[in-house]
Parts: sequence; C-alpha cells; structure tokens
Amino acid sequence: MEAMNSHNHFNIMLVIILQLTLEVKSIVGEVFEGFNFHNESGLLQFWACSTDPDSKEIGCNLVLTGLTCNPTQDQGLEDYRKRCLEKQYPSVGIETSVGNWLAGRAAQTGIADQRTKHHVLGQDDQHSADVGAKGQLVLPIFFHEGAGNKLVGVIEYVTTVRKESYVEDFEQIHNLLKDKGLKSTYMGKTIKVVYDGDMVKFRLPLSAKFTELHTEVTKRFTDLEHKKFSIKYEDNKGIILPISSDEVLRGCIKDSSSKGANFIKMHVSLEHVG
Repeated sequence: MEAMNSHNHFNIMLVIILQLTLEVKSIVGEVFEGFNFHNESGLLQFWACSTDPDSKEIGCNLVLTGLTCNPTQDQGLEDYRKRCLEKQYPSVGIETSVGNWLAGRAAQTGIADQRTKHHVLGQDDQHSADVGAKGQLVLPIFFHEGAGNKLVGVIEYVTTVRKESYVEDFEQIHNLLKDKGLKSTYMGKTIKVVYDGDMVKFRLPLSAKFTELHTEVTKRFTDLEHKKFSIKYEDNKGIILPISSDEVLRGCIKDSSSKGANFIKMHVSLEHVG
C-alpha cells in the first residue's frame, strides 16, 4: 500500500509539473535566482496548485515541484524538503482543516503568513514538528484573471533559524513577482473590532496606516461614517490604549507580532462633542 501511495504521489506530481505553464515556471525560477539570501542559509521551494475540472469541490491540491533553491546546500533544509516530498498532504478546500501547515493555510486563505521565533510549537502540531526550529514564510501566488485572481501556487521560504519577522523577505519576493507579472497578497494581522456590542474581524496589512484602519472600521460599521469616534486596542495585559497615529498603530502591530498573538482586539467608542 505504501509503495502504491508513493507511486500515485509521483504520478500526481508529474502531472502537476507538466501542467505548470512555461511562463509560471520561468517566472518563479527567475524570482528564486533574484532572491537575496544575505549570505544566510535558506530554502525556497514552490508548491503548485492544481484543480480537478470534473470535481464539484472548491479548492486545490498542492504538490511540491522541482522548483527550488538552496544556495548553501544546508542538509537540514534538504531533509525538510525530503519530508515534504514524502508526505501526503490533504486537498485544500474552503473548510479543510490544514492545521499549521502554512503552505496549505496560505492557499486556503489567500494571505501570506510566517512562522517566527515567537511561534509556540504544539505537541499535536505535526507539520510544525517536521519544521522543528526552522522559520517559514509562505506567499500564495496569483495570476490576474479577468475580475479576479487565479491561484497558481505557493512559494515557501524556510530558514534554519526563525527570524523576528519575515516582512522584509516578503517584500523582496513580492516585488520580484510584481516585476515579472505575478502577484501575491500582503502580509497582514487579524483585527477584531468591538463596537456597541458587535464584533467584526478583518485582516490589516502590517504596513497599514491609521487612515486605512479607520476606513476598514467604517466599512463594517457604516453608522460611524459621519460620526467622530476613537479606536483603542487591548494589549496582552488587557490594558486599553488609544490609537491615534500611524506610529502608534505600527507599535501596536509590532508589539502583537513580537508576543506571537494571533490577533489584535480593538474597541471603538463615540466621541461626544460639547
């Protein structure tokens, strides 16, 4: 049975690779060649997205391709890649449980993600166990197609040591892709906003300005559009602090990321005049 699974996996991978257009393969290859590792050990690899045209399920299969770059030939990174090639990953659907498999999560949400030194490893987190102490950045890659975007795969960047943040690496890959005609989504933070007993949730780019936060809030609480209100956030100690500038918002996001928090909780209150 194991031999059969390996054979099937090989056949699926072969089909996926053949289905990759020469354009995508060429672009991803050029991005890998142009990426600056800053003389540090790192691995770039590409997960191709394939959909079954006869399937009624919404989602895709991610299969690791031969597009890879490991300039220092770090053995630990090669071992990780080998484990990825050997594992059987589930099809990624809208409601599929992908756990902490970051590549699967990126394909599912369409949002870039990272595993920094602040990530806490859970005992039941099998993929994190495979990764070990390594850090990760994953970026879903899209073709612009008509009125929307078509997911073509996920770029995964793995480092031997987890970084404080992968924002600079994300921006480097994002810009390389943009120059080549492909695109990725931003790296963001989940924001939960409470107002008048209701709560909404949305993603905010790590580089967002205060005006963008203000706009996202009024888009979801439309009755605030012509009212004056303040936004405050709750830090990891439960202390409520006001957000009134780009600098404070950046500090809020940075503090949340450094603590490894999954989201930032904010509160909106009306400002009474006179």
